[in-house]
Amino acid sequence: MLIFLFALFFAMTFSNPALFLNDEWITVNQLHQLGEGHQIIVNEGKYGTFLNGTPGPYMQSHHNLLGYTMMLPVLSLPALWFFGLFGDQFRLAVIFLWSLLPIAMAVLVDVYRPQYARWRGVRWTWLVVGAAFAGFLANLVFYYPWPFTAPDAPVEAAAVVFTNHLLFAALAVMAYLTCRIIFEDTWFSLFGTIACVSCSSYIFWASNAKDHMLVAAMTAAVILFLVRYIRHGALRDAALGFAFIGLLAWARPEVGLAVFIFAVLYFVGLQISRGLLRRPVKETVKVLCMPLATLAGAIPLFINNICVTGNPLVPSFYVYQSGAWGAESGGAFIGSTDTIGDVVQAVPAPSDGVSSFLSMVTTQFTSSWSTLPGDIFGILFAPESGNMSLVAVSPLIVLAVILIPVLYLDYRKGERSPNLPVMIFLFVAACAIWVAYARSLPMLSTSHGIVPDIRYLSPLYLPAGLLGVYGIRRLNGAINSKRLMLSLTAVIAISAPALLLAMMLIQPYGGRYAGYTQFFTQITSVLLAATLILIAARERFGISQRWVTAALLLLVAVPFGWQMMMVFLYSVAKFNGYPLWIPVVETLYEHCIGVNGITPP
Repeated sequence: MLIFLFALFFAMTFSNPALFLNDEWITVNQLHQLGEGHQIIVNEGKYGTFLNGTPGPYMQSHHNLLGYTMMLPVLSLPALWFFGLFGDQFRLAVIFLWSLLPIAMAVLVDVYRPQYARWRGVRWTWLVVGAAFAGFLANLVFYYPWPFTAPDAPVEAAAVVFTNHLLFAALAVMAYLTCRIIFEDTWFSLFGTIACVSCSSYIFWASNAKDHMLVAAMTAAVILFLVRYIRHGALRDAALGFAFIGLLAWARPEVGLAVFIFAVLYFVGLQISRGLLRRPVKETVKVLCMPLATLAGAIPLFINNICVTGNPLVPSFYVYQSGAWGAESGGAFIGSTDTIGDVVQAVPAPSDGVSSFLSMVTTQFTSSWSTLPGDIFGILFAPESGNMSLVAVSPLIVLAVILIPVLYLDYRKGERSPNLPVMIFLFVAACAIWVAYARSLPMLSTSHGIVPDIRYLSPLYLPAGLLGVYGIRRLNGAINSKRLMLSLTAVIAISAPALLLAMMLIQPYGGRYAGYTQFFTQITSVLLAATLILIAARERFGISQRWVTAALLLLVAVPFGWQMMMVFLYSVAKFNGYPLWIPVVETLYEHCIGVNGITPP
């Protein structure tokens, strides 16, 4: 609970409810039309449309159709209804909630962890309560209302962003619970949670209206419950894990399908390795039926597909495969034929559902073998687009790769860790995410629309991060977990502001987005190389562990600083939304940080 409350408080403090990418127009339009009780297929024009009602270039390129799945808009409805209770004063409700979060955390510590409620005899929890109350009063001084009831008020952007805050907080909890299962150490699990969140783009996506935070949260749930099953063997956990794969498919069908196929193969292999075939037939059938729980989790996806395409197996994204169709086109149409501007929009219903489904699957999971090595290298290390690479965002990926031969050598020596099946599963999950976008690999490192990182592969950061954290545990031997976690917190708290200040003062490589990206990429690369050299030197020459630990902590802290740059400094580059949630933070930003000439990358 403390992790959830702190993650939510952190996200609300530094982010603003607005849009970063024009892709987000589709989601907020869906939410608007869903909230109004209208159809959800053809854009009715609140976002991405000119004042005269004509769709803008982006919506025209998408034939003015809304082809994303409805999971994120549906989950955002409660936030929209909640904000609607307060009308134009809904920002005041957010401020009140923000002020209550540290009070709730202090009370929880005081009641359930009283041994941590005092520091050198001082009951610091009361200081937190007082600071929260003072913060609320300070926010009232700088408070001004946000429009909610105006026809063009971007309330849907606020609702979706707030929902992503909640999903981010839930992901942090699930990452911690997964670490607890693997490491059975509270302090090291906290370290692992901070490391996984820092070495990712999750803080960034938690502050925007794209569905990447949703996909990451569903992936975290799948990993949590299947890891619970691997370690403890409860069939309920296996059923929940596969059910969340169904929900993951609702969020992103291609990721859900790939994860399902790989998870089933791993699940069957795990059962065979554990002697399932020697058990009674009834028990064998019961266990092997667990993957069918995916169908239960995918029921919303099937309903969504039926509403949009008329076929439960044909995803809503199919509407973009056929383009815009005039009223004179023959055949049955998906949805209604609505006129937006002077264009009649409709999409013909698909025929041969099963064959279309199989064709889409084959196409999605097929890659260009001739360019595959170069594509993977570019995605991992040097995207041609100039965006952040996977390794620059999550250097833990390299430690995860190093872990493979280490585990193999341990296995050959007869040192089989109880976590070995879990590590194999995390590798399988990581591979599934790569395969889900096999068709798109050639363009992931070249497309300038994939910002700020290789965003479609963002679910990879969690399994790779968990593997990297396990690598830290395995390669460092005996460590003081509490000291390591507290040291990481201190390093992040000091280095992140220092990096942002240095970046603003120096303006590396000419400044702007490309220069800042190169700045953080090179710092991460240097620290990664230094860390690997120090690890090798410790093994070969026995140098002090403190040097390795210091390098590792800085390596984790730098991606966190990059995320803070994208969330906080680039908040002014966002559109169709509101400024920072918290008035005091907004005032400090306006008076202490000067940002000009900035546009979305």
